[in-house]
Amino acid sequence: MKKAITILSVLLAVLLVVAAILLFTDVLPPRHSEQTEPLTESVPPTEQTQASALPETTEAVPTEPQIEVVPDERATVLNGASVECFFVDGVRMVEAKTFADALGLTVESEAPLKMSGRDSIEFTDSGAIVNGTAASTVIAPVEADGVCYLPFDSLIAALGYPEYADEDTGVFYYTPSARRFEIPQNVNVPVLMYHAVSDDMWGINELFVSPSSMEEQLAYLVDNGYDAIWFEDLAHLEDYDKPVMLTFDDGYDDNYLNLFPLLQKYNVKATVFVIGNAPGTSHKATAEQIREMSDSGLVSIQSHSYTHADMDGLDYDSTRYEMSESKKAITRITGKEPYVLCYPTGKYNDYTLQLGPEYYMFGIKMNGGLYNTSSDPFLVNRYYVARYTDIYTFAAYLSAAGT
Repeated sequence: MKKAITILSVLLAVLLVVAAILLFTDVLPPRHSEQTEPLTESVPPTEQTQASALPETTEAVPTEPQIEVVPDERATVLNGASVECFFVDGVRMVEAKTFADALGLTVESEAPLKMSGRDSIEFTDSGAIVNGTAASTVIAPVEADGVCYLPFDSLIAALGYPEYADEDTGVFYYTPSARRFEIPQNVNVPVLMYHAVSDDMWGINELFVSPSSMEEQLAYLVDNGYDAIWFEDLAHLEDYDKPVMLTFDDGYDDNYLNLFPLLQKYNVKATVFVIGNAPGTSHKATAEQIREMSDSGLVSIQSHSYTHADMDGLDYDSTRYEMSESKKAITRITGKEPYVLCYPTGKYNDYTLQLGPEYYMFGIKMNGGLYNTSSDPFLVNRYYVARYTDIYTFAAYLSAAGT
């Protein structure tokens, strides 16, 4: 009995050993042998494992940072032309071509950018040169999507263009002719005063210069080498041998119908003083006619007050009203800020002379004779040209020009 138990114990032990061997064989991974499929020879096992574990990637291509261009919602008028500005990376800018076109500038080169005309602008590696002077505040142009943008505000400041804000409409105006400038001293510049140009004399006869006399006078100017200029041209008197100014008061419609074609025929410049609240009223040029003359490059539209009130009888507040409202009305019509005030009937008082420099650069009298640039800019003299002024008197008025 004891022997049988011993034999059973041995058999049980053998069975346990065999079971353990079989179990251990199933758990362990198979050993590599000649019967296993060979691995890819070019990729070691560890590299193959890493490659299968990582996602496929492509090589990164460096790109230029995106320049943000956002339209400026503010309405902007430059030299009478509406222009669209943009915020380029946070700086208010304008397209270079738009800027040049509004100012009549010629683009001489694009790299580096150089523009010339009445004003000159040149960008170099070291900065900007505006009208021959280094302008450190003007940043370099920026190119985005193939368009060249110029820094609007800093460039306007460097050029000296004043900003006129119409608080009612929210429009901002920038007018080159209205910037401050120095006037060469002691130069004689005859300023001639006209009113209507017509043979239809519905008012005081002497105020109506006939179209035939007007043409005779313009032909005399051209044939004898006189330069008809605007007040802004006083800044460049060295460019003119015999400067003279033709001025027309009140803004009559015949200035458009009869005078304007003659100015175009002879290519002569003139200044028309418009009453702010009068365009489109009886015998007065309409806003559209005034704008057309202003856009022509031959006619400078300036102020003749707002209501044509005699300014010698106005108080302080009324004087300010006449000046400010006239400036606003004319700026809205032409897109250009007026900088010359012609006193209605030539009358003025201390308030006129006190407030005038806040709104204008020149004040014009009705008469007084020859204007010399050394005189008070708010007491500019003129010669009166009436219907009965003959060509010999006209020639005498001009004789001292440029001396």
